Amino acid sequence: MSKMGFQDMGQEDIMPEYKTRVSYRTVGPNRTAGNLSCGFIYKPDDRGSNRDITFEYYGDLILLDGEGEYSDRGHSHVKLSRGSFVQRLPGVRHTTIVKPDGKWLEFFICISAESYHNLLSMGLMSDRPVMRCEENALDEILPAAGSLLSSMQDAQEPDLTRLYFEAQQLLCTITSRCSRSREEDGCVELACRLIERCSGRITGQELAAQMHMGYEALRKQFRASAGISIGQYAIRVRVNRAKALLLRNDLSLEKLAVQLGYPDAFTFCKQFKQHTGVSPSQFRRMN
Repeated sequence: MSKMGFQDMGQEDIMPEYKTRVSYRTVGPNRTAGNLSCGFIYKPDDRGSNRDITFEYYGDLILLDGEGEYSDRGHSHVKLSRGSFVQRLPGVRHTTIVKPDGKWLEFFICISAESYHNLLSMGLMSDRPVMRCEENALDEILPAAGSLLSSMQDAQEPDLTRLYFEAQQLLCTITSRCSRSREEDGCVELACRLIERCSGRITGQELAAQMHMGYEALRKQFRASAGISIGQYAIRVRVNRAKALLLRNDLSLEKLAVQLGYPDAFTFCKQFKQHTGVSPSQFRRMN
């Protein structure tokens, strides 16, 4: 591989060396359990798209150039661009669409589902389907990717076990250099705005339905970004709104509870005290 940085490479520089250069190997007798493959794939048009597929093993791709879109039941239309890290999680039906502009270039790695879950249980991998590599990470990852591919292409059978562990190490390195996708951060920001605009109570399921995405995906993204659950954030917003109303008007606690979406004043007072340490009446007198 050339020593120039990835950002210095043009499409013409990359293609001669990486255009659809792959290696498919198996460690041991079981093709699924010993799956080890990696490579660079150039997809000039949307015939390279994968629609409604499910992997029994683990796969991933780093998008080196081009654009596209990822979706599954929980992640609706996540935009992909250079630096997107897409995990094809075992057993998850998903779709990856290639924008047909002749630019798509990816590097992929595949290992067994068991190996992925072991790394995940140790906190070395993530279960987020789409993340984004840090801006300068590709210059670090590309040489290691090219080296792994060359070694796999030339390896004899006894060397494959060592290369299997090198592939896992590279996956862990990539994961450590990734963050949530911009789309995930955008989803969480939108969820917060919708909660804040809601005059009453809103559940996580209702919020996900408004955003046209799966509840489990939203729940995980929200906690990862905000550090608290959707329900906890919604309670915080309602309590803060209650404080403002208690300061501004002399509504009875019964009417104020209804306005905030509580079923009755008792429930409102109980939750308010749990989160502030004082009752609404005490808060009003203190201020």
